[in-house]
Amino acid sequence: RLLDFYFEVLQFQRLADNWGEDFRFEKERGSDRQSLRLTLNCLDPARLLAERQQPLHSLTAFSATLSPPDWTRRTLGLGPEAVFRREASPFAASQLEVFLATAVDTRFSQRQQSLPRLAELLLAWLDREPGNCIIYFSSYRYLQDCLALLQAQGLESLRSCLWVQQREQEDAGRDQLLRQLETRRDVVALCILGGVFGEGIDLPGERLTSVVIVGVGLPQFNRDTRMLQAWYQQRCGAGFEYACLYPGMQKVDQALGRVIRASDDRGRALLVDSRYGQRQYRELLPPWWSYCAWEEAKR
Repeated sequence: RLLDFYFEVLQFQRLADNWGEDFRFEKERGSDRQSLRLTLNCLDPARLLAERQQPLHSLTAFSATLSPPDWTRRTLGLGPEAVFRREASPFAASQLEVFLATAVDTRFSQRQQSLPRLAELLLAWLDREPGNCIIYFSSYRYLQDCLALLQAQGLESLRSCLWVQQREQEDAGRDQLLRQLETRRDVVALCILGGVFGEGIDLPGERLTSVVIVGVGLPQFNRDTRMLQAWYQQRCGAGFEYACLYPGMQKVDQALGRVIRASDDRGRALLVDSRYGQRQYRELLPPWWSYCAWEEAKR
């Protein structure tokens, strides 16, 4: 144990060699007052990334979610000389219909009040849209609160296979969902936005025909978020955008990308939050899909 501690201290020291104004050093005593926890928090990796990139002849960064350009350049340490180019989507806009349900307020302060309306909306969506569906929530607590209402109001009559992401999800649980989506067409999965099921999984064809995204992906407003927001406000004059808005909407874009994976795929998506009616959120959605109000779709 002493040898393990020695190597951990060496690793901590190596990390501390990267210290700069973009780091924060945190010290916290344990509940027993006998232990001490030291944390090196890198608020902004741009400087370190730029140092690694400097010796390179060229660098290409490729992703469907590298936007907006100024934020991407700044956070990846690319500098103002980096050329940003958006290519056309390989998919047709008609392949994915995206509906915006702006009548439900999912902000933290309004969640309990809007839960009944949210549950009603989700049940209406599942009744309207056959096939496998993933519903994304911003937190486990929100997911569980909504699940209780859905089950009380007859969720099992709309989908016979329910899968719920757990806090400590093992690989076996992940594989189980992927198998169910591959072999069944009556699955509804409740997952966390920005988690393992929000990106990096390929579900072509009828494995996934619709997604619902509840919220706009903003992080919890805690001490870390406040530090990050203050840092970017000081450096860029855009603390909320860089620390909260852009990373949150990037999660939304990634989750939307789970539905259409091939040229012959067809699907639908529902975005639930009153903020999707605001320009600063709408303009961050992928421009290659078609969007309409959920209220119009019900007519």
